[in-house]
Amino acid sequence: MLTAAVVGLGWWGKQIVACLDQSDKIRITHAVDIDIDSVKAFTDKHDLKLTDTLNVVLDDPTIDAVILVTPHGLHKEQVLAAAAAGKQIFCEKPLALSTEAAKEMLEVCRKKNIIIGVGHERRYERALEEIKQRIDSGSLGTLTHLECNWSHNNFASSAVAGGWRQDPKHAPAGTLTALGVHITDYFQSLAGPVHSIYAQAAHRSSSFPGDDVLTVQFKFKSGVTGTMTNIATTPFYCRITVFGDQGWAEAREISNVDIPDPATLTVRDNKNEFSTFSYDPTNTVRENFHAWADAVEGRETYRFTEQQKIHNVEILESILRSIETGKPVRI
Repeated sequence: MLTAAVVGLGWWGKQIVACLDQSDKIRITHAVDIDIDSVKAFTDKHDLKLTDTLNVVLDDPTIDAVILVTPHGLHKEQVLAAAAAGKQIFCEKPLALSTEAAKEMLEVCRKKNIIIGVGHERRYERALEEIKQRIDSGSLGTLTHLECNWSHNNFASSAVAGGWRQDPKHAPAGTLTALGVHITDYFQSLAGPVHSIYAQAAHRSSSFPGDDVLTVQFKFKSGVTGTMTNIATTPFYCRITVFGDQGWAEAREISNVDIPDPATLTVRDNKNEFSTFSYDPTNTVRENFHAWADAVEGRETYRFTEQQKIHNVEILESILRSIETGKPVRI
């Protein structure tokens, strides 16, 4: 079992602690947060040793791993510090805000036999796993197009999101780093690397500072096309659809990952027959962490390859460059 410290106890850091509360593979014993007074009651409830200094846990030989749930712009510095201390690392998404940083982080960790886990738990959702299985098996025929609209207004509330999630320095392009990077990771797991991107952002609502609408068009190297929309100021909506020349499949959800509501998957084939499946919620956060822990301890290969981790940051950078220039960007 890995003994871990969670770094950052905002909304999502607390969700991770709760998700791993009954884990038989990871035991969180320590927490780091710069605002001790605001999290003391939480750490007391979960019996966590609390400090406001990262180096305290990095210098502690009883801690095997750190879980970084911190502003995105801090990831590189913290990953390199944790690697220097010989800690295994789970880093929330996005891994970095630049490809150069992601490559440096992964190279340093590779040399030290450190596996970086990344917080893309959507790959472990049952309906989305079923979609991937159908694509990989060929039951939908040749993959032609991907679509997603994943939007919600959780981050319009500073009480939930915290100020840094509305700060373009750490979270550029609205909810790209909160929602979009999950989808770009899932898309590349289905269709492979992206060839080019055209992205647009708009500020439509006073409920969110800066751009609250993001739309992206993808052309994959495989020839597949795709579209993605993220809106930061509308009630929860999630639809992910894949189209092949022998059928299509569509996953729908009615609430975010932190709320235990079911998902549905609808499949239609060339005979015009519909099949609908319902999937009870599972603890996908814990599944991702457990898969990472198994990889760290040599029991299995982690689902995310090093190249996929880097490529998802390349996609993020290309989206931002396309928004800035108003032109398509080739990766």
